[in-house]
Amino acid sequence: MNTQTSKPTKRTRQVRVLSTLAALCLLQPLIANVSFAQALYSPFSYPGAATTEPQGPTGVRGAGGEDVYVTAIWNSGSSQGLLYFGPLSGGGNNGTWTVLNYPGAGNTSLYGPNGLASGNVRLVGSYTACDATPPPRNHGLLYEGPPDNSCSSCWQTIDFPISAASPSPSPGEVVQNTIAHSNMGDLVVGNFDTNFDPGSAWVYDVIAASWKELPKAPLNAKTLTAYGIWYNGGTSYTIAGGYSDPGSTGLDQHSYLVHWDSATQTATDWTSYDFHTDHTRVLISHFDGITTDNQGGFYLTGTWEGEANVGGFFAHVPRMPHRPFGDAVWKDIEYPSSRRAHVNITTGNTVFENNVLGIFTSIPNPGPGVLQGYVATVPVR
Repeated sequence: MNTQTSKPTKRTRQVRVLSTLAALCLLQPLIANVSFAQALYSPFSYPGAATTEPQGPTGVRGAGGEDVYVTAIWNSGSSQGLLYFGPLSGGGNNGTWTVLNYPGAGNTSLYGPNGLASGNVRLVGSYTACDATPPPRNHGLLYEGPPDNSCSSCWQTIDFPISAASPSPSPGEVVQNTIAHSNMGDLVVGNFDTNFDPGSAWVYDVIAASWKELPKAPLNAKTLTAYGIWYNGGTSYTIAGGYSDPGSTGLDQHSYLVHWDSATQTATDWTSYDFHTDHTRVLISHFDGITTDNQGGFYLTGTWEGEANVGGFFAHVPRMPHRPFGDAVWKDIEYPSSRRAHVNITTGNTVFENNVLGIFTSIPNPGPGVLQGYVATVPVR
């Protein structure tokens, strides 16, 4: 295992001194985009939702030109899935929104879109059935069809099979919940838990209809989540997520990146990260979204939790010539407060180029907080 850990303490980031001018010239173009200016924030919301109804974006992929696909969740008494097609500009008002719910489901949550060559779209997420016996179980879902939801037969249930668990399942162990988080290329990543296991991650090959559990051993993890995936070409993918230490009581104490080979179904180059900020102590952080920086590295987003704050972040992990992943350069993402309301929660749910999308809670005085969507554009120098 090749693991690099960034400690959550204030420090000056140093660049390794290279011994030759040739090596320095090689490294320079790879670390050009490592400083960020102030982020520009704007709302990004489903215009069909009432102001009192929670909502927010969960996943994004490019759809050609300035257009993107954005998945979102809207709670109008029950959770409903949303798909947006159009530009990020305009706060969600310059494109088309479609409600997409798993047929017959009690709740639908969409987490990850990806356009297909046929003009269709692949969406992943989870749903709960209207079961007579509580508690409701989360089932993984996959939709492959027109973006306008005109195909009711294009939905599939994808629940992690306990037979694919590694090591072999214990007697009496059953899968309780499956959630699909992201998809790209031919792969989907997500999570499952069992009556014995609080949280594990999986990779699903859509074409082969085959499952593989991500191993926890390289990170010595108690729980492991797979939130984002990026297709590098060929059989190469990069997966992003979070994990917790063996003795921890919470989920996603640290962030990680790992390479995945779809031909051999193996994970290599596990690398650990911890978000750090100057103004508060960070206890938990995890990667939620991943996209290319077009230089062999990655832009990422995620959520961190402190002693009294929940915030988002934008990160750049450059390609390096001497190791799989470089050190992360971080940018705190916090939706700005207004005079009439203050913001106490911001999440980084997904990222497209240098745009972070997530949710924030605006608390009026007085009144309860309502989850709303936003987009933050981070100028990259």
